[in-house]
Amino acid sequence: MTYEVTADERNQISQGVYAYCRGLDRFDRELALSPFADEARLLYSGVFDGTAAEFMDWVWPIHARMVVHVHRVANVFIERNAKGDLVSESYVQVLLRVADPDDGSITDTITNGRYVDRWVERDGRLAIVERNYLRDANRVYPHEQNDIAAVRSSSVGAGLQWARDESDASYRLLGA
Repeated sequence: MTYEVTADERNQISQGVYAYCRGLDRFDRELALSPFADEARLLYSGVFDGTAAEFMDWVWPIHARMVVHVHRVANVFIERNAKGDLVSESYVQVLLRVADPDDGSITDTITNGRYVDRWVERDGRLAIVERNYLRDANRVYPHEQNDIAAVRSSSVGAGLQWARDESDASYRLLGA
């Protein structure tokens, strides 16, 4: 049995991981769910255990209360294990910015972790059937500037709009 991973498989897996992150950050549920098989099981470091759709139902309102959240992925390592399964390990760093509604204070939480995913072919494409999120480190920083205008994301340039939905400037070129 061969354990090689093709260039197409590597591309599909990398793009799937990136699509998930972009979907979360732009509040695009369809895009965030796109790399998962319907039966996918997600285990998130003791805070969540369920399907991908259930995860979105759980995480959406949490993210909606934040000022901004940014999911960055690096070091996407892909291989076939001894069983022949396609598996990826992706290092992720997440910035979660929260404004306290009572006192206006702003806090950044930066979490480093890894998505360890098992992929299978479904309907002619690769899809995640199992995700294990492993949290490696977590840091919480109170912001020195308690002015939301000073810490809210902004875009510079004519006609560029930052948003967590399809009004974001990226959709102009990437499409909705």
